Amino acid sequence: MNNDYVNFKKQRELGSILTDTFKFVRLEGKTLMGLLLKIAGPALLIVLLAYIYYMQVTMGSFDILAVGGSTEVFGTNVILAFFLMLISGVAFYALMYGTVLQYIKSYIKNDGNAIKEEVTAGVRQNFWSLLGISFLVGLISGIGFVFCVIPGIYFGTVLSTTYAIHVFENRDTTDSISYSFQLIKGEWWITFATYLVIFILYYIITIIFSLPGIIYSFINIFTVSQEATANPADMFDWVYVALNVLGMIGQYLLYALIIISTALVYFNLNERKNFTGTMETIETLGKRDDFNA
Repeated sequence: MNNDYVNFKKQRELGSILTDTFKFVRLEGKTLMGLLLKIAGPALLIVLLAYIYYMQVTMGSFDILAVGGSTEVFGTNVILAFFLMLISGVAFYALMYGTVLQYIKSYIKNDGNAIKEEVTAGVRQNFWSLLGISFLVGLISGIGFVFCVIPGIYFGTVLSTTYAIHVFENRDTTDSISYSFQLIKGEWWITFATYLVIFILYYIITIIFSLPGIIYSFINIFTVSQEATANPADMFDWVYVALNVLGMIGQYLLYALIIISTALVYFNLNERKNFTGTMETIETLGKRDDFNA
């Protein structure tokens, strides 16, 4: 097997999942990022515009409250802006999951050469179902967090493979969610530990992009706190918004690392349960032997 090829269909330990995630990014990152910007970029732009609108509404609402304006207007505008961010964010993640997973699917199918047309067609075909999965997974995990943090963590870990099951096995939305519980059975703790390490690394990397905004906000808070007649809206000027937008771009695009890791976790669990990759390798060797004979 070519050393410049990531074999997804095999069992892995935590260290191998992390290593192969970054190896795949090193080998395919440039091409994958180009497709991400092409397919999910417009949705990301909407997310950023929704965030800017949210910040503009928030800053304007502070001004309204400062002069004794209506709190009803404040609440309505903030809720509307937040709702726009939520909807656009879900759509972006559906497109992002679709792009990355379809890229990996094409990569596997064509022995390390992902075909852009296959990726685009796959995303177009699965978009609405991935959108539905995003809503259902978010709803189930969110309810778990509302009632108690532990159920939210449990469901979040279990349902993390739902997207991969849907794309790689062509199961429908409800069947993908149902099968994720079967797939992770007996492997929940090691899967949770894997995701915990991956998310820690992800947030450490994204801090680099968020650091300018964090530093600027601390400076603003200190400056405003020194002024007796300061308006709270002054802390959220356009420099603050621009720096946070840059941080969000890095955070959203780097989420591809999580999705690639999710695919590796799925194949690891699938191999432990079903030995799919092993059986395919045996069949391939058998065909080669028949051909040589």
